Amino acid sequence: MMKRNKQETELPDNYRQFIAQLDTASENLRARQDSLGRTLQAAGMLFKQNELGLKLWEERRTKLEKLSSNQDLSAEKAYSLRELHEVAIRMESMFQLRTQHIREKQFMVASSFDEIEKSLVDLDRSKLKLHSSRMLSREHENLNRVVAELSGTAQFAAPSSSDPGLRDDLNEARRAIVLAEALLELKGK
Repeated sequence: MMKRNKQETELPDNYRQFIAQLDTASENLRARQDSLGRTLQAAGMLFKQNELGLKLWEERRTKLEKLSSNQDLSAEKAYSLRELHEVAIRMESMFQLRTQHIREKQFMVASSFDEIEKSLVDLDRSKLKLHSSRMLSREHENLNRVVAELSGTAQFAAPSSSDPGLRDDLNEARRAIVLAEALLELKGK
């Protein structure tokens, strides 16, 4: 009879389900963050390559401008240099657009990465709070059980006490427990 009553008075551990949900959400976000991390690395490499290409085409355009400014060029060489200069301008513009586009993508991915990081911190914080609340709940259950045993509930007959203030102290302890639990419930919401 004691075992059955003890099991009936214990509350089910519903913390487990919420902690499992937090763990699942964390795993999903970490997988997504890993993917974004790889994307950032790839974008970083592409940015460096395109930035190098941009610098090389800028240098080529500058050299062609210097060569074109030479007054002693034949018409055929001047025409060839102008054509090469136009190609250099188009290539420089193309690499400029590419580096700008990659930089924008990097910023978007980095923002998502940071947003996930903040969510992971929040999830870890919530999990820690749930673990703490779970431990406090168990402690309160144990304390309630001990107080019930000491106060002489119907399940546990307590010997009559020669200390008349004991009953008052036990009642005060029960009130304090009830108030503490009420506070925890309010804080939990």
